[in-house]
Amino acid sequence: MTQTITTIYDDQRPTLLLALHPDATTAVLSGHKILEFRKRFFTQPFQAFVYTTGRGIQFFMRCGAAYQGPSSTIAKLGTLVQHSDFAATMAYLTPNATGVAVPIQATYRLTNTVTLADLRAVTPQVAIPQTYTFLDQPQRAKLLAYLTRQTYDLSRQVDWHRRQPMVRTLFP
Repeated sequence: MTQTITTIYDDQRPTLLLALHPDATTAVLSGHKILEFRKRFFTQPFQAFVYTTGRGIQFFMRCGAAYQGPSSTIAKLGTLVQHSDFAATMAYLTPNATGVAVPIQATYRLTNTVTLADLRAVTPQVAIPQTYTFLDQPQRAKLLAYLTRQTYDLSRQVDWHRRQPMVRTLFP
């Protein structure tokens, strides 16, 4: 059964547009990736439309407040809760002494991919950000309205409650 994003959209939570590489999108949608590592990022709870590089917007997700800390602590968190490779995470975060791990709480796969051409038909000047862009701004209202009318056909909720004991070992 398909539903529109408007049925799960929270107008009290910031809404972002962000990009992921195709392999990260696959891992998120399969449930294998439940943390998004960034050198720095928005740290408050948010929801986002996710643009898969070279493809388009393939899903909507809801995320909790980011965990911030030394790179080694962020890499340990990834190892504990999603079995990330510690060395690979450290290699990514190493240029910075600190990092961010964004907990993905839920994903909603769009029924149809929204391509860059689709986005530009609504807002010709739209650009896909390297970090993120807030969609809940007056100048992006038309684009946000278009995106929230999209339908989704598959959702996945991440059980963070059972992972909290592992998280608390690093973030008491």
